[in-house]
Amino acid sequence: MTADHTAIVVRVIADVWNTGEVSVLDDLLAADYVRHGRGDTTKEELKSTILASRNAFPDLRTEIRHVVADRDLVATHWQSTGTHRGVFHDLPVTGRRVTITGLTLSRLVDGRIAEEWESWDAADLFASLGVVNLWEAR
Repeated sequence: MTADHTAIVVRVIADVWNTGEVSVLDDLLAADYVRHGRGDTTKEELKSTILASRNAFPDLRTEIRHVVADRDLVATHWQSTGTHRGVFHDLPVTGRRVTITGLTLSRLVDGRIAEEWESWDAADLFASLGVVNLWEAR
């Protein structure tokens, strides 16, 4: 079963994050899906986040570095790269290429992702865009 679970998680990256085809999530995520990270995110909010991210970084590409699966859990270490070409958190377009890495732990129920925990460093992203961290600027 873990091979099936891994394939589902890989599809989210390959068929959704890397293409922007958010309708695919309807087949991959549970109806009551929730992502934990910087607050809780529903399936519809995740779709909006993906579309906004792809608008800001139209060449966004996420690669899986490592995957570990155990029963109903799949852990993914990923790296995303893209060029800032659109609106992102009210920042002017910089044209800068950014790279972020993160980890996502996905819990699957009945062949769908029901819950995820996500961790990545937003400070790295904003620093790559030239945004100064006021705490470090002193």
